[in-house]
Amino acid sequence: MAVLRPGEHPKASGARPPLPALPRCPGLRGYLHLHADITDLGFRHAADALRAPEPAPAHDAVFGTLPKAATDDGFRVLDGLWFSGRGGIWHRVDVSYVRRARGRWLSSPDPRADSAAAVVDTLETLVRDDAQGLRRLVLWEVCCLLRDGGERPVESDAVALGVHRAEAGLLASAVAAGFPATGPARHAAETLNDVWPGVRLREAERLVARLPRASAYADGPDDHRLAALVDGVRARSAEVARLTADGAAAEATGAPRAAADAWLGALRLARDDPAAQTGLLRAAALLADDPATPVGSAVTAVPEDRAVRLSWCAPARDAEVTYRVLRFPDGAPDLAVETAAGELRSASVDPDAPVGRPVRYAVVPLQGDRDRIAGVPRVTAPVLLTPVATELRCTLVPGGLHLRWRPDPAAAEVRVTRSATETDAGGWGASSLVRVPCEHDRVRDAPLAPGTYTYEVRCGYRDPDGDLVWSRGVTVTARAEQWPSPVEELSVRRNPDGERVTIAWRPPELGDGLLLPWTTAPVAPGTDVSDVVSGVDRIPATAVGAESRAELTPEPERRMRVTAVSVLGGRAVSGPSVVIEHPAAIRGLRVRRVTADRAELRFDWPEPAVLVHVAWTDGLRGGERRVARSAHRAGRPVDLPVSADECAITVTPLPRPDAVSIDTGPTRATLPAAPLPPPPPAPPPPSRWGTWWRRWRGRWS
Repeated sequence: MAVLRPGEHPKASGARPPLPALPRCPGLRGYLHLHADITDLGFRHAADALRAPEPAPAHDAVFGTLPKAATDDGFRVLDGLWFSGRGGIWHRVDVSYVRRARGRWLSSPDPRADSAAAVVDTLETLVRDDAQGLRRLVLWEVCCLLRDGGERPVESDAVALGVHRAEAGLLASAVAAGFPATGPARHAAETLNDVWPGVRLREAERLVARLPRASAYADGPDDHRLAALVDGVRARSAEVARLTADGAAAEATGAPRAAADAWLGALRLARDDPAAQTGLLRAAALLADDPATPVGSAVTAVPEDRAVRLSWCAPARDAEVTYRVLRFPDGAPDLAVETAAGELRSASVDPDAPVGRPVRYAVVPLQGDRDRIAGVPRVTAPVLLTPVATELRCTLVPGGLHLRWRPDPAAAEVRVTRSATETDAGGWGASSLVRVPCEHDRVRDAPLAPGTYTYEVRCGYRDPDGDLVWSRGVTVTARAEQWPSPVEELSVRRNPDGERVTIAWRPPELGDGLLLPWTTAPVAPGTDVSDVVSGVDRIPATAVGAESRAELTPEPERRMRVTAVSVLGGRAVSGPSVVIEHPAAIRGLRVRRVTADRAELRFDWPEPAVLVHVAWTDGLRGGERRVARSAHRAGRPVDLPVSADECAITVTPLPRPDAVSIDTGPTRATLPAAPLPPPPPAPPPPSRWGTWWRRWRGRWS
C-alpha cells in the first residue's frame, strides 16, 4: 500500500497514513529515578499518575453533578497529551491540569496520596520547562511497555495501556517498526540527559555511540531533541580536540604557560578526559620547574615519617575556592591519584605517600560547585619519602655494644656506620668511619675497645630503577667499657671417696675468676651477670699452680649447678657451667607377677634423676627398659615381659647426660618363678552297671 503524501486525502487516495514519529530518548534528567518512583506506586506510566481520583460529591442531590461517561476512552498522546473529560471534551495536559491533579491527590484518602503528589510535582516542573516534555515522557514509557511486551505489539496492547483506540493502532505499528528493545541502546538514551549537558564529555561520547539508530521506516523523522544533544556533544568534542592540539604544540615549542592554558581549557570542557588532565599536570610541572615562576605560587612539601605535609598560599579571590590534591610519580602524570578532595584550607596531608619513589603533588583549585577548575594547578618539586629508622637504642654488652631499631617495612636494606669520638678507641682517630655488618633490625658490635662511639643507621629503599635510595641517618652515642675475659673451661673429677668432686679452672686473662652456685636460669657463656654476682656467695677455692680448684660435697637427692664467673670492677661475665647430681637410692622396690609371662614393678622415684634403668634376667633370657620420671609419676606400674622362671631385677637411677653424678648403687629384687600347673584330675570310679556289662561282654566273647 502506498504511503499518504501531503495534500492527499486517505480515503480518496487509498494510501495508509504515515506512522507517527516516536521519541528516541525520554528527554529529561533523572528519568530512571522518576520511572522507578512511578512503578513503585503501582502506576504503569506517568499518565496513570495524572489520573488523580475525583473528589467525593458534596451532597446526594439528583441534579448535583453532570453525567459521566460510561466507559474510559483512554488518552491521546501522538499530538500532545490529552485526557477525555465530561461530555466527550478532551483536555490538554498543561501546567494548570497538572496542578489540579496534584491538588486532587493531596485531598485524596488514598494511602499513596503524598508520594503520588510528589511525583506529579516533578511532572509539573517538566511541563514548565518543556511544553512537550510530558507528552514525550508518556510516549516513551508507553513505547517501552509495548516493545517489552512482544516483538510485534498490536492495537489491543496499546489500548490495554490506556491509549485511545484512534491512536492505538498507529502507535503499535510504529513501535513494531523499530523502537529499541531493552538493552545498552535504550539505557544510553535514558541516561544521556543525566550526563549531558555537563563536563563529562567522554562519558557522553560513550553514551552517544550506544544510542539507538533511526527508525526502520523510511519516512520516519529523527528526534530533534536527541539530535540537539548529539550535536552539542560533537561540537564540544571538536573544541576539546582543538585545544588539545594547541596544548601539544605549545609544549613542543617550549611554551609551558601557553600549553597549560590550552590544557586547562580542554579539561574545563571535558573533566573526565584523562589525556587533558595528564597534559595539564605535565605542563604545570614544567611551570613549577621554570625559574621564572613566582615563588608565591609554589607548593611546599615537607616529608615526614610516613606522610607528606603540603601547604600553599590561597589566591585572593572573593568566591569560595576549594582544592583537589593529586599525587603522581615524577614524569608520569598519567598515573595521578587523588589524595584529598574538597579541601577548604590551604594545606593537606598525604598519609599514604609511597616510599623510595619520587612523586609530585598537584593542587587543583575548584570554584563554585567544584565542576569548574579555577586555574592552572600548582605542582610541587619532586618529593622523595625515605622514612628513617625509629626506636634506636643502644645497650652495653660484654665486649662491646648492642644496637636495636625498628626499620620501615618498605626498607630493602639497612646500613650502620660507627665513628669513634676518642683517640684512645683502639687507635681510631676522631674522623674514623667504619661500616658495621648488621642484621635488618639489630647489630652486636663486639669485640670493641673501651671508648665512646657514635652509630648512624640509615634505611635504603628501592627506586623504580632498582637502585637504593637512602634515608637520612639517625644516630646514637654510647660508651664501651672494659669487660673481664670469661673463663674458658671447667674440668670436673670425682674424688676417690666417691662423695666429693673437684672443679678446676684457669683464671681468665682479664679479671678474677669465681665459682658461684647458680640458682637462676642457665645463661650462655659471655652473658652480662653483673646484677647477679653481688647477691650470691662464692664457693671457696684455692690456687694450685696455674689453676684454681674447689671441692664440693653434693647433698643426697639434690642437683646443683655451678658457674664460673669473671669479675672486673663492677662488671661480671658468665663462663661455662657444670651440673652435679647425687641421686637417691631406689627405695620401696616391689615386684609382682601378674601372669606367667608378665610382671609389674613399683618403686619410689630417686630424686633428682630423670631416668631409671630397669633390667631383668632369668639366667638365659632377659631385657632392659628406661623409665622416665613423667611416666612414673603418672601412677602406672612398670610392665615387664618376663619368663616363667625366677628373674633377678635391677633398678638403677640415671643422671642427666650433661651432669656429673655421684654414683648411687643399684637396687635389686627377685621375682619368684611362676607356680607349676596343678595335675590333671583322676578319672571317676566305674558304676555297678558298667562292671556287669564288661563281665557279660567278656563271657560271650
